[in-house]
Amino acid sequence: MLLKCALSLCFIRTILSLQAETVVLRAVRDRDARLPCGQGKVFLDGPDSYVLWLKNDRDFLYRFPNEETERTLYHDRIFGSSCDGVSCHDDTSLLLKRVTDQDSGQYRCRVHYQASPSVDYVIDIRLVDSPGIPRIYNEVGDEITKGHVGPLSLGSDLTLICEVDDNQPDTLVYWRRNGVVIERAHVVRPGVLRAEVHVRNVTRAELDAHYECLAQNADVTEPLTASVVVKMYLAPLSVEIRLNNNFDFEAGQPRVVDCVVVGCMPPPSVTWHLGDTMLRPNVHKELHDGNYTVSSLTLAPSLRDSKHELVCRAHNSHLPTSVFEDRVTLNVGYRPTCLTTREETIGAVRREAETVTCMVDASPEPLQFSWTFADSKTLYTSVTKVAGHRHRYSSTLTWLSRDGDIGLLLCRATNAFGEQKRPCSYTISPGGPPITPDCVVLRSYPSALRVQCKKAWDGGRPQIVHLEILDEEGTVLHNVSDTAGHFHLPDVEEERNLTAVVYASSSRGRSEAKIIHLQTMKPLTASAVTENAPTRSWMRWLEAAAGVVAVAVAIAATAICIKALKSRRDNAELNPDLVPRSDGSFHREPDFAREERVLGTTNITVNQLASCQNQYSSSPVPSCRVLVGCGAHSPPLDSCPTSQHSYYV
Repeated sequence: MLLKCALSLCFIRTILSLQAETVVLRAVRDRDARLPCGQGKVFLDGPDSYVLWLKNDRDFLYRFPNEETERTLYHDRIFGSSCDGVSCHDDTSLLLKRVTDQDSGQYRCRVHYQASPSVDYVIDIRLVDSPGIPRIYNEVGDEITKGHVGPLSLGSDLTLICEVDDNQPDTLVYWRRNGVVIERAHVVRPGVLRAEVHVRNVTRAELDAHYECLAQNADVTEPLTASVVVKMYLAPLSVEIRLNNNFDFEAGQPRVVDCVVVGCMPPPSVTWHLGDTMLRPNVHKELHDGNYTVSSLTLAPSLRDSKHELVCRAHNSHLPTSVFEDRVTLNVGYRPTCLTTREETIGAVRREAETVTCMVDASPEPLQFSWTFADSKTLYTSVTKVAGHRHRYSSTLTWLSRDGDIGLLLCRATNAFGEQKRPCSYTISPGGPPITPDCVVLRSYPSALRVQCKKAWDGGRPQIVHLEILDEEGTVLHNVSDTAGHFHLPDVEEERNLTAVVYASSSRGRSEAKIIHLQTMKPLTASAVTENAPTRSWMRWLEAAAGVVAVAVAIAATAICIKALKSRRDNAELNPDLVPRSDGSFHREPDFAREERVLGTTNITVNQLASCQNQYSSSPVPSCRVLVGCGAHSPPLDSCPTSQHSYYV
């Protein structure tokens, strides 16, 4: 029976060996090897299909998919590729870790399809020794161990030499540049393979170029590599201030400006200059991204910076004698602002032409003016520069008034920086003849008459104030007019019964007249007539008289004081209550006959046991003491209220 099973197994192996072609592949000792199933072209046709790996047709090694891979598979496909670092592989392949002599032998990959017969792929693994890690040298024979070469300058030459010690005939040594094979090795001497790379007249294309030297003598083991990266010193290809052709800056308004430096290695330091001033901004950032360096500046120039050059300068420390910069000329200005801060009133008459002038300050010149009426109707007018002013412009609107124009009229100007924020405002009111002014009439010496009028609403047109002086018979004695409403008539007789008539007039008519009877007017005060020459002479006389009066008053006051002092001294001699003191003064003697006398309330704090100041005086005043009591009856001190005490001598 056992003999029968053994014969059956040998028969099955013979059939399997006849069905699958054996592929011989090499693997390097002590390194990982990845065996492909069907040269990596296996595709499972359904969820029930799978791959099995066997060794020597008896040892099960690996199944795909398995529990671990099923958790990561997508539902729309059976398997995917896995990537480890920069290399990607097929999940159906078999990975052997650190291959030893025990791993040599025959491996079978069996693919069980869901709708097709199974297919076998047989691989015979042969082991070889490692060729050793490649060594890279420069043109003078110095080994490069720091991972990069250079920095190089434009136009220089580059030579890279790779050597591998190996006697195996199947070993390959070659160079790759950025993943592309460029040079293969040739035998220089027995046991040494050498490959050289020569680059003449280096260009910018060599910047950060990745050169790899590979030594490979196996089929399923990754080659051994050594690599270098080319470093270079490069001047900028361009320095550009990015303004999108908009060189206009609104005064005081911050704006972000970018300076882009392309192709400078190493990344440059960037400085900004405005005219002769180096800018030290509050917000300044630099961004380095590969071949680009971007410096961002927040700039808020003033009007004095207009027409100055903004300079972005890139500094390469390895090229100190070269200057790399970009310059732009700034146009600093501001949007229009209204020159009038108060709202003006315009008197309009229906179907009559009305003219309004709007004046603004702006830089640059406004493009147009817009006028908006109360009913939202908008009109546009042209711009006129005001002579004698650098940044002052005006525009005039003339229109036929209608009923809907009554209300607010707004004027706005627009220039390159935008529309005027606060418009010039006008109030349109119904127009007509002016309103009667409010006047004050004052007489002044000797026969002058002054009239001061405060003008009222002019009705929309310039007005003139008129003054007429009439006698009793109505005859016009004086007829004067003034735009300000101030009149001075030097010769007006006071004895006559005169009448003043005041009114205002304009191109739209005259106001109602105001009649003032002059005989009821009070004379003007001295302060109001100081401007007249005769009055000044009278003032000098008055000042002299006032001086004489002042001297007389002073003499009289002195006499009265002397008399009062003499009278007080006489009274002191006759008054027994006044006792002379040693210091020459007088002190009223206390009235001992009325012991109940209480001194008035006082803020003086005294010691109730202290003696009077005159106790030891040589004067005949008797000694005395200050006592504290509670009024006229002098109750015991302990019973007195604490809030108030009385003092008596």
